[in-house]
Amino acid sequence: MKFIDTNVLVYVADDSYAEKQLVARRIVLAALTADDYIISAQVLNEFSSVLLKKLKKTNDEVDGFLEVIEGIRTVAVKPDWTRKAVRLMSQHAVQFYDSLLLVAAQENGCDEILTEDLNDGQMYGSVKAVNPFKSR
Repeated sequence: MKFIDTNVLVYVADDSYAEKQLVARRIVLAALTADDYIISAQVLNEFSSVLLKKLKKTNDEVDGFLEVIEGIRTVAVKPDWTRKAVRLMSQHAVQFYDSLLLVAAQENGCDEILTEDLNDGQMYGSVKAVNPFKSR
């Protein structure tokens, strides 16, 4: 099972990085057609915020992107995940919101988180960070 971080979804909408956009679109397509990818409500919120504020997308454009990615299995953030995220922060020296995503991934049985925000290849508990944009 793979957890998709916000930055992957953002590249779908960002025309500034053609190669990353292509990779991101392939991931989203796979996530829409297979059952082994998930995102969290936090990812949807961060995605919407970045599109509106940084990429200056209109509300209608953001709504269109959200309509497409609604097909990806989405999990709600549970109250006890916040405490787990705080603990994980100190264990792995990661930012709070990254830690919360890692907890969401762990709690849902993911073995990978697709992200460029964490150290590629590093294990965070039971979840391995994989940078899908890195040449292999």
